[in-house]
Amino acid sequence: MSQVARRYFERGSAALASGDVASAQESLRAAVDLAPGYVNARICYAVALARGGDCPRAATVLRTGIGRATSAKAAAAMWCTLGDVQVLGGDFFAAEDAFAQARATPGFEHRVASGLARVHARLGRWAEMATQLRRAAGRA
Repeated sequence: MSQVARRYFERGSAALASGDVASAQESLRAAVDLAPGYVNARICYAVALARGGDCPRAATVLRTGIGRATSAKAAAAMWCTLGDVQVLGGDFFAAEDAFAQARATPGFEHRVASGLARVHARLGRWAEMATQLRRAAGRA
């Protein structure tokens, strides 16, 4: 990864943290364009797009990145973020599938469980939601 891509990422992350979504999108898009395999930049770019209301484009950015993932952890992080984006966009069944893709990766159990709890709550599956909340809290 180039130093230029890293600088764009840092600038975009700072803009996103301060609430400047438009600047964040611009900088993070540049980082992803310069380094397509830069997972953190891709995830932050998708989050910036989703915060700006463009959930379909955010999902596309993540799906493209999943195909380029160099490790199971990188892919799982993008699957979980894809699930979050799909919940935000109202595509609950696709979100459930995205979280299921990340389930087998060690270290993502709690994030998957919390994401699935949100999905189940939106779908009115209260018993499944409670089970996932217990898993997320480490009590299942």
